[in-house]
Amino acid sequence: ASQWYVLSESDKSLLVGLFTFASMLPYLLVSPIGGILADRTERKKLTAITQAGITISIVISVLLSLFGVLNLWHLCILAFAAGCFRSTQESALVSLVTNVVPKKTLLNAITLNSATRHGSRVIGMGLLLMTRVPLGEGLDITQFLLASSLLGAISLILIIRVRKRSTGESLPETGLIRGMLEGVKFIYTKHEVGIFIILVAFHCALVMSFDSILPVLTRDSLGSGDEFLLALLVLSFGGGAAIGTFLLAGVRNEAGKGRLLLLTGIVSSLSPIALGLSSDISISFIASFLMGASQSTFMALTITYVQLATPDQYRGRVSSLYILHAGGIMAFANLGYGELADTFTAPIVLVITGGLFLIVFSSIGIWDKVLRKTMAGKYQILNPDPN
Repeated sequence: ASQWYVLSESDKSLLVGLFTFASMLPYLLVSPIGGILADRTERKKLTAITQAGITISIVISVLLSLFGVLNLWHLCILAFAAGCFRSTQESALVSLVTNVVPKKTLLNAITLNSATRHGSRVIGMGLLLMTRVPLGEGLDITQFLLASSLLGAISLILIIRVRKRSTGESLPETGLIRGMLEGVKFIYTKHEVGIFIILVAFHCALVMSFDSILPVLTRDSLGSGDEFLLALLVLSFGGGAAIGTFLLAGVRNEAGKGRLLLLTGIVSSLSPIALGLSSDISISFIASFLMGASQSTFMALTITYVQLATPDQYRGRVSSLYILHAGGIMAFANLGYGELADTFTAPIVLVITGGLFLIVFSSIGIWDKVLRKTMAGKYQILNPDPN
């Protein structure tokens, strides 16, 4: 909703990219600090504090809109602020989930967490489609921001109700900078972790950074005159993501997980190409659904493999570096793709980036022994953690 509002106000995909960049840049700048905090503070408390910060950022945008003074630069600043809280929260939340559930059900917990996040897209865009409220006027964007703030408050209440106490390092012996460097050293010296983080970096840069170009794609390729088709595509993506991650929770054996990693990597490459080549809403809907299902499942599998191979004292920092490689790269990719979409059109961007990831994924899958074994169903926890 916010991205269509930016496009309708500015008529430039670049500014949509700038807004997306502002919301994702904290994943690059703040997530390493968030990882340290997640390892050295009580994770439930940190998750609650950051959720409160996200909610307050949305409430401020609601007030600005109510008084009729909401501008694009306000949205960018508030998106950056909310992104700072969210990037810190992600590290704490993933580490907390890993402590709350047993290892044998970790994939189920991570997929459920991912499914609820993607399900929020379904709820938000479903409301938009049912009401058919145009987002070109201040009062209308206010309604959706207000709904977001209410949902944020509910999330805060649910987080507070968690009883599990979780802290990585009870007595940290290193300073902030050294602690972050230890996390970097860990992921790049432990190949079973580093290869998945590198793979995720390519995945996010090439096939997941479409937020800034989706509005202009619906307008120029699908002939949309309002936010309806954009909402439909986002709803389709969210629905696919929710269904894909729920189905993943039922996969129990390593062979099935390995085959899914291979399949979702390929579909993640081909579905954006299909979306870029389509000028028909039904085909675009299916392509968006497949993008959601494949990309969310791919990400859930990789973060599970990373968490299983990481000792608890490093989990916060490793989670933050995973987020940094994903969200940080997506920030710059969305900014660049927004500009490229204005110059070369959105379909060209989607087709080229999808093709590039197919090449990268195939090459790494053939070259890397850990990834080959994983996709063959022979993944092993090489550094089991008793916690």
